[in-house]
Amino acid sequence: MKLKLTIASEELRLRALTIIKALSLEPVHEIIIHERKKDRSLEQNALYWKWLTVIGAELGESKEALHEHYKEKFLINIYERDCPDFAEMVQSLRAVWHHGMKEEALSLRKKIVALTSTSTANTHQMSEYMTAIEHDAASLAIHLPHPEDL
Repeated sequence: MKLKLTIASEELRLRALTIIKALSLEPVHEIIIHERKKDRSLEQNALYWKWLTVIGAELGESKEALHEHYKEKFLINIYERDCPDFAEMVQSLRAVWHHGMKEEALSLRKKIVALTSTSTANTHQMSEYMTAIEHDAASLAIHLPHPEDL
């Protein structure tokens, strides 16, 4: 049996306890509990792509090119700080660079950027990422719209 429960209320907590109490001891079951991190919201995602469109229009760049640029400039650092596995991958890349294999490191970096996705960002990470983009746009004198502006 595989069951995934999200405990977001007292009622759901009691339901989980009832299910656990009803489990037989054979076969042995494993229960893993972790804090649920909310993925970036649909609103954040929509605003993000709107911002890339505005910045792209000002700079003559495609929103897809800016998406790659900002992932490399800001999102990789956020994931490196927050995710040990991601940090290990980036440290390995730096080791390749420091061992003099610069072309290989650049090729790997491009692949890491391509694999880095905003869809895995939680709402806090996405907010931090978008704040960095907003500051970058402001430094270029580009005003970005906000939902309250509409």
